[in-house]
Amino acid sequence: MPDFADLDLKVLSRQSSHPVLGAVATSLLPRMLRGESAMAFYEDGPYQL
Repeated sequence: MPDFADLDLKVLSRQSSHPVLGAVATSLLPRMLRGESAMAFYEDGPYQL
């Protein structure tokens, strides 16, 4: 998978010409981790938080 760690969601949410991509980026802004490693998991996967 590509590494999007340096993606600037604020810029993407403001400057995206694609309405869905802009909306998704905007909805992700409150979930940004500042200074911490990100972790992804599937809710129906074998590992739960």
